[in-house]
Amino acid sequence: MDKVFPGKSHTAFSMKAGQVLHIEDVEGKQVADVISFTLRDLTDKLNNENAMLLNYTYNLTKPHVLYSNNCNKMFTIIEDTVGRNYPGAAMCSEELNFLRYGIRGTINCRDNLAAAVQPWGIAKHELPGAFAPFMNVIHHADGRAEIAEPPSKPGDFIELRAEMDQLVAISVCPQELNPVNGWKSTPLRIAVFDPE
Repeated sequence: MDKVFPGKSHTAFSMKAGQVLHIEDVEGKQVADVISFTLRDLTDKLNNENAMLLNYTYNLTKPHVLYSNNCNKMFTIIEDTVGRNYPGAAMCSEELNFLRYGIRGTINCRDNLAAAVQPWGIAKHELPGAFAPFMNVIHHADGRAEIAEPPSKPGDFIELRAEMDQLVAISVCPQELNPVNGWKSTPLRIAVFDPE
C-alpha cells in the first residue's frame, strides 16, 4: 500500500512482522492517530502507557519500541524526522469535543478508528488509546499540559517496523477546534513496504 489519505479520513490494514509503516505529513502540521492489535489475539493491543514506562519517556521517537498491553513488542521506530510524537493515548471523540467545545456531530478519531476496525468485529469500546505521530503536547513546569501546533513540515515522516503480525488502523486526525493539526486537517501519505 502507498496512498495519500485526505484530512479527516481513516484506514485499516494488516501488516506482517518485518514490514515497515511509513507515515508522511504531506502539507505539514498534521497528526496521525495510530492503533494496532495482535493478529493472533485481537485482545492484545497497543498500550502507550507500557511504552512510556519501558522506554522511560513520554516522547517516543527513534529507536523506541511500542508495546502491547501484554508487553509484547509491536513496533520499533526506525526513522523519525520530527522527533515529536505523543503517546498519551487520548484521542478526539464526539464526547470530548462536546465537553470541550459544546459542539455535537464532529468527525473525530474515535469514530474514525471504530469504523476502520469494525470489519474485524472490534467494537468502539475495545479500541486502545492512540499513538499520535507529530502531535505536540507541551508539559509546563506548573503541571499544565498544552496542545500546540505540530512542528512537522511538508515531507516529514516517521517509520515504524512491525515486530509482529498485526492489524493497524490510522485516523488522519480531523480535529480543527484546537491547534493539534494547525487548525486544519490535511492529508497524510501512508505506505507499507517490505524491508530491502
